[in-house]
Amino acid sequence: MLLRALILVLAGSASLAQDAKPVKVFLLAGQSNMEGKGFPEPLAYQVSTEEFRTRWTRFIAGGDHAAFTARYQASLEKDPGNPEFAWSERDDVWIDFLGRHGNLTVGYGVPSKGFGPEYMFGQVLGDHFEEPVLLIKTAWGGKSIGRDFRSPSTMPSAEEFAAMASEENAQRKEHNEKHPDKVKPMTTAEEIAGPYGHFYRETLRYTRECLADLEGRFPGYAGQGYELAGFVWFQGWNDQFNPEWADNHGNYLAAMLQDLRGDLGVPDLPAVIGVVGFDGPHDKPLDGKGNETARAKIKRGQAAMQVRFGGSVRSVTTAEFWDMEADAIYRGPGGWSKDPDRWRQHGNDFPYHYYGSPWFFSQAGEAFGKAMVELVRD
Repeated sequence: MLLRALILVLAGSASLAQDAKPVKVFLLAGQSNMEGKGFPEPLAYQVSTEEFRTRWTRFIAGGDHAAFTARYQASLEKDPGNPEFAWSERDDVWIDFLGRHGNLTVGYGVPSKGFGPEYMFGQVLGDHFEEPVLLIKTAWGGKSIGRDFRSPSTMPSAEEFAAMASEENAQRKEHNEKHPDKVKPMTTAEEIAGPYGHFYRETLRYTRECLADLEGRFPGYAGQGYELAGFVWFQGWNDQFNPEWADNHGNYLAAMLQDLRGDLGVPDLPAVIGVVGFDGPHDKPLDGKGNETARAKIKRGQAAMQVRFGGSVRSVTTAEFWDMEADAIYRGPGGWSKDPDRWRQHGNDFPYHYYGSPWFFSQAGEAFGKAMVELVRD
């Protein structure tokens, strides 16, 4: 009897896996703003106010603003350095972020209790699909596409790496002659080449590692398989400091998408490109001499992806999601430091991290999600 019961259970599990539709998998990659810089404290304050609380209903458990605020305030009274939050969680959307994995909720960002575009992106995709959704996020702060995410088809040649090493060694020699007490060792072409493409390769490695261990990382996985369904990219800060990287940002980004599609075996993988919006409405496309800024070149390259790839890519501008309440405090008389308590009701970081505004990251993630739904629906 026990053996027969076990056989029936196993048969039922196999049937369930066979009947279930494959998990929809979306890759999210980039640098610090894809890591997620949405601080939870401004969100918690806003939940307690009538003016802003409706922004956050999807973020809080049961949509219960009063219960969320009561728990948060009680935790601060007990230990101001250890706030507690009652976040919502959905078990039909899963997330894996460089060693952390589980159901979609707030807490898959940097800082660890914060969030990035993934939260509302996952909400939108979870609402759209009947199948389970998995978000694999590979993001690291301070990375460029000109070097760190450089993909194979645009990789410099051995001769170019040798020339880079020669130029670098000439600079080090000059430095060493001027500063004999601070000698820099000579480098090699191999050492110069090492960082190029490292995080492109890491993205592939980690994605494959996660997909090979779905059963171990996500209890809701029933062995039904998966489908790589989309890619989201949000990056661009570091490339503005190297003229060659800024000039070729669009070309490197297009090549990276093509290479990624080939390496993952999905030739038409839908992609959403977040067009960087640093400084929001304050950003200037021209410098003091009337020349296009490096940042403007990066934006132009990202926006052009939609045209270059036609119906398989959407470029989403993010400057429109700039948090104007945070901006007014940060740029107001005396700056944010004049009233830091009020400042932390809306932000907690610098403009290159969109002030750490949870409102920015919520809006950007939702826009990325809606753009992806348009792509997968077409």
